[in-house]
Amino acid sequence: MMPIQMICRGSIMRSARSLFPALYLVIAMVLCSLMPFALPLASAEVQEDFRLWGNVTARGNFGFIDPDLKRWRWWMEVQPRSRESGKEMDQLLIRPGIGYALTDHSTVWIGYAHVTNYPVIGNDEIEESRIWQQYQWSGPTLLGAFTSRTRFEQRWQENGDDTGGRFRQMFKFAWPFWFHPAASFVAWDEMFVHLNTTDWGARQGFDQNRGFAGIGYRWTPQILTEVGYLNQYINTANTDRMNHILSVNLFLDF
Repeated sequence: MMPIQMICRGSIMRSARSLFPALYLVIAMVLCSLMPFALPLASAEVQEDFRLWGNVTARGNFGFIDPDLKRWRWWMEVQPRSRESGKEMDQLLIRPGIGYALTDHSTVWIGYAHVTNYPVIGNDEIEESRIWQQYQWSGPTLLGAFTSRTRFEQRWQENGDDTGGRFRQMFKFAWPFWFHPAASFVAWDEMFVHLNTTDWGARQGFDQNRGFAGIGYRWTPQILTEVGYLNQYINTANTDRMNHILSVNLFLDF
């Protein structure tokens, strides 16, 4: 009887220990997502707004050209973003990229992004160009599908001469519903940090945090939607901003 109890206890302990890394990541995500609500306590004023963000991302590999190119990946992303409850255009982002699959779960990427900013004051758009590099790991865990994305950006805006560096780290979980595996609860958090100060407005240090919670639904193996609430907290020199965003995402996998 004793050996059986010891075997069962050992099995339970091993299962519990295997959960620890995933639990640590969940705790880190929760702490990051609570940061936007803690930071305003130290600020005299926070400006809030409701916004609508759309996102269409198409992604695939070059295996259709040659099977030997299957590890090479492509990415095309378009994001229209509006403010004032969707009444005014805020940003338009276009981001293509090329990647390579190191393993079945990890990829490295490099790409370009063009952002058109529509300021609240004035009618002249501000154009921004970015070069970006990232490492991404995606795979199953005991708590669901997990993604870690680490991205570096080099940014140039036409209203200045400096090159701005920015670091971004995102953690994402998707938990399928046991009663309907095509649907899932999705949560992610992403932290942004400016690596230097620029003459066009970037300040070295914490830039912003984005936390998302919503529902994902895979309509077919190629089509996935994720819709939910996105909280964006932006650290500025004078009045910090917190945006409450309805985020609508369409992913097309080829």
